[in-house]
Amino acid sequence: MGIETKVYNNQTTIPAHLRKKESIDNNTIVEWIEKENNTYEVKFRKKRTFKEMLGKYSLDEPTNSVELKKELYK
Repeated sequence: MGIETKVYNNQTTIPAHLRKKESIDNNTIVEWIEKENNTYEVKFRKKRTFKEMLGKYSLDEPTNSVELKKELYK
């Protein structure tokens, strides 16, 4: 089933039945994934808080958070 919406001022509306079906609210991120032949896949996911991400990722090498923060501001 195809859904069409119009863009106004670089914004568009997600139809109500789709918002309900996908539980879309103000904490939802819309991901646009570019595929072959200039087509796109649209996915919805909830925003992740810092607490939710804490401990989910690791590196193979030791790091220094102070030095990493300094690198951000160079």
